[in-house]
Amino acid sequence: MEICILKFSGTHDADDALNQVVNAEADRHPWMHEVGVVRRPLVGRISIRATFADDQATEVRQGDLASEITDVGSMTGYLIGSLVGPLHAEMAALEGAARAASVAKALEGKLMHVDEVKQVLPRGSSALVLVATPDIIDEMVEMFAAWSPEVIRRDVAEEVEQRLKTFEREARAAQQQVSP
Repeated sequence: MEICILKFSGTHDADDALNQVVNAEADRHPWMHEVGVVRRPLVGRISIRATFADDQATEVRQGDLASEITDVGSMTGYLIGSLVGPLHAEMAALEGAARAASVAKALEGKLMHVDEVKQVLPRGSSALVLVATPDIIDEMVEMFAAWSPEVIRRDVAEEVEQRLKTFEREARAAQQQVSP
């Protein structure tokens, strides 16, 4: 398995290229529905769009996850504070939101790999990302050659294997802690 990243110079260039190629070729190349899009605008937040096996696309923008977690912190604080009284509820809601916001921003950065995206994707650019077999990656590179994207390819089989082994080791350790 390989990962292929095609970097485009414009914020919407990856989307535009993908739409054109999908419209012309998707019926013959089903893997096209699995290509992810990463955008880093000149001003604004990073966004990541992926399509899953059920053909439902999901897009996440930097800040969306942190906002949801902050809202949960506020609601939890409000509910707990309500047990003491109305004035305390408002203060507890603010405290809950503040605590959640600090944790949420860090968590979101790790989940979305914001620092890594910023290292490889300059402002005002976008990228297409696909993990597939080398022959499919070859097809992808050929299909998007007309847009002259920067091509980054890397074998991920060893990395995936290491992550699976680590996951298995951690899952067994957690299971042993739970089991008497």
